[in-house]
Amino acid sequence: MDLVPVIYIENKEIKTSKTSECVSLKNFLKENKNNKKIYILDIDGIKQDKPNLCTYQRLAGFYDLWVDNGPRNIGDIVDTTLAGATNITLRKKLLSHLTILDIREITENKIFFNVDIHNAKQLYDSDGIVIFNKKENIELDFKLKEFFKNMIQKTEIYLYEPNLENQKFWKKLGASGLLVDLENIKDLKNGK
Repeated sequence: MDLVPVIYIENKEIKTSKTSECVSLKNFLKENKNNKKIYILDIDGIKQDKPNLCTYQRLAGFYDLWVDNGPRNIGDIVDTTLAGATNITLRKKLLSHLTILDIREITENKIFFNVDIHNAKQLYDSDGIVIFNKKENIELDFKLKEFFKNMIQKTEIYLYEPNLENQKFWKKLGASGLLVDLENIKDLKNGK
């Protein structure tokens, strides 16, 4: 199972978890040399349509970037790709007028959709799906759990999981990987 570290960019600053202190780009690069890929959850891009493209460009020299920044049009996807993204997560509610075919015409990057598992019955013709639902939502709903197992056989599924103790549960269901706050991955490596 693939573990992908998640960082947040909010107010143009990097955080290694939702609640961590901000860290400068220079310190981030110095402290995080072991990761090859990072998932960027760009809150500025998602909420305010102000993605941090310059930060992506600087990070792209060191990492494979998987960017979730809430693009709203084809130009935003082009900008994200040119800034160094190798994977892109799209949010259907922000990009409702484009089809996957429109997007495939401009990029060969892997395309994922961020969906709520309850609304995932309409699978998109993408490379995969990113889900931010909690384990308990799926674990306690038998029908949803079976649907999830079937969906995993058709597409790559990555789940955001703040608790690494749940890794076995997701692996057993067949998830492709977990998106984990970088701070939590550091704690795992340090034996905490």
